[in-house]
Amino acid sequence: MLQKRLGKAVVSTQSTGGLCLQKEGSTKDAMEVYSTVLKDKSGDVQTLATAANNIICINREQNMFDSKKKLKIATNDPKKLTKAQLNSIEFNACLLSFYTNQLEQFRKKSAELNATGSPLAPLLLATAHIRDKKTEQALQVLRAGNSSDERVQLAIVELLCKSGAYVDAANALLEVQSMVGKPGLISLVTSLLLLGNDPHKAADFLEKALEELRPTSDPADITAWTLECARFRLNHDMPKEAAETLEGLLAREPGNIKALALLIRSVSVFDVGRAHEVAKRLPEIDIPSDIDLEQLEIGVGVTSGRGLRKVIMPEEEKINEANRRFETKEKKRKKKKVRLPKVLVEGGPDPERWIPRQERSYYRRKKRNRNEAIGKGSQGLSAVNKAAEAALDMSDKPGKKPEPVAEEPTPPPSNAGKQQANKPKAKPKKKGKGKW
Repeated sequence: MLQKRLGKAVVSTQSTGGLCLQKEGSTKDAMEVYSTVLKDKSGDVQTLATAANNIICINREQNMFDSKKKLKIATNDPKKLTKAQLNSIEFNACLLSFYTNQLEQFRKKSAELNATGSPLAPLLLATAHIRDKKTEQALQVLRAGNSSDERVQLAIVELLCKSGAYVDAANALLEVQSMVGKPGLISLVTSLLLLGNDPHKAADFLEKALEELRPTSDPADITAWTLECARFRLNHDMPKEAAETLEGLLAREPGNIKALALLIRSVSVFDVGRAHEVAKRLPEIDIPSDIDLEQLEIGVGVTSGRGLRKVIMPEEEKINEANRRFETKEKKRKKKKVRLPKVLVEGGPDPERWIPRQERSYYRRKKRNRNEAIGKGSQGLSAVNKAAEAALDMSDKPGKKPEPVAEEPTPPPSNAGKQQANKPKAKPKKKGKGKW
């Protein structure tokens, strides 16, 4: 008996260790621990059901066959499980049927779970509507549940953001009691109100949140947040409200230079004269006597496009630099070698320089074209060919008659082509069947 009790205690401890690993994100190690617990079978019903249910959570939409096996182990003896454990197991069973596309079974189990009063049942019913792309019905189901569960409330916020109702999403987010007064909630609500094109409401919300945080927060943090509220109002065309906020801060902290500078910037938008009066409240700057202001102005650098730093010089140095440039000698130009023409006539330039090169007296053609005339007739006939043809043509000379040329008799058409065409075509030989 003692060994059995020790074995159950060890298995329960192992299951708790697996849960810790799962929470830390080490799902592989947690899966090994849960598998060891289920193989041992020495634990009680609750320990085995918890291990099987956690394996289903790790598998999610993968390894469905193994998840179905683990679901049978988890629901083996439901009478020995608590109500919270049963709700969790039934919730995972609904998700398993959803992942396996058993929609009818999913809707049936979701309705049964909702009838038991489970706070997570509205999430399952809304999932079925979202799958059918019915966002409005999903919102109605979530709101009708009257659930105080944060997961349901955050699901409503997410659906409102997806549908573009950012102001309604901000109002729904303020109903999450565990997040009220936290900087993350304040920032998120402000961003949602800005997305809903309502900067005035966002500024009022920031002011209200600041007043609620004032009694419990550090004074330095309150000062920083007040300055941010004033900048927010100024950036969204609310300079008068920003000035009021800054004047309240200066009433508590008269020596805050940042608040005074921001007040001057805010007041100058709508009242320049008042801005000059407020500027007189700025403290004077004590300049040490050993600092030469002119020397500091000389050393001010100007950054050019290439990132180089050019020093601004006084007028006297500029004049001296210009005189130095004028005094420097001009650079000697390099003498270029005179290029003369190839055919140079003594006593002057070539008199035939304006005549085309081929018509000059000293022009010589290349060897291959030297004895050939330029063809200007049809089909390449030239003047030389025409002269030779005229000398050999005896038909134009007087006293000589052209001899008649005897015509050769044309042979009769032969029937060789017809006979060859009338020959019967040879039949192609049949190919023998191939042997395997």
